[in-house]
Amino acid sequence: MLTLEKNGDNFVEEKLLTGQRKLSDCIQQIAQQIGPGMTEKQGAAITQDILQSSGFGKNWHPPKIRFGSNTLKTFSEPSAPEIVLQENDIFFLDLGPIIADHECDFGQTFVLGNNPDLLRLRDASKNLFYLVQTKWSKEHLSGAALYEYAHSEAQKLGYSFVTRGASGHRIGDFPHHVHYRGNLMSITEPVQPRRWILEIQIHDQNLNRGAFFEDIL
Repeated sequence: MLTLEKNGDNFVEEKLLTGQRKLSDCIQQIAQQIGPGMTEKQGAAITQDILQSSGFGKNWHPPKIRFGSNTLKTFSEPSAPEIVLQENDIFFLDLGPIIADHECDFGQTFVLGNNPDLLRLRDASKNLFYLVQTKWSKEHLSGAALYEYAHSEAQKLGYSFVTRGASGHRIGDFPHHVHYRGNLMSITEPVQPRRWILEIQIHDQNLNRGAFFEDIL
């Protein structure tokens, strides 16, 4: 195992996986309460309430709640504050709270309405994640090879693949950065399971919208 895949003495793999599953469930609950006419600030309030009531503590990375054209923003870019979610629109949630001293990180895209292009974009982000995950599990890819494959597959679908701020990272007991601060995409050796977050962010320039999906490898 690479030294950068180490965890602290208090790391318990089942705590990591349980927290990740719980966060996924919370994101589904949050998405059900988000609707047309809302701002990201209102979405953030819903998010905070649900996470707190579910036992999550502070965030190890700031929550990213992106509505409409803000789905084109990369992780470090601030959202345009005036964006209001429309009846036929897209949004994603990227949350990184802590529970039981272990980090969680899950992100998913949702669509309001039945716009087929938005639905295709949403589904592509999730399908790409599982396509890349499957190839990694079968071929024991490095992080670099994994992202090269993801980029190629996104292009085949007609989407721009975004790596700025969405190039994967470590996960573990808090804080993982004492072991490694870099990204998954820069790793040139095969990576181990349950140590990394795979991030998939794609843009549809014609729609002026993006989609995002992430979970643990």
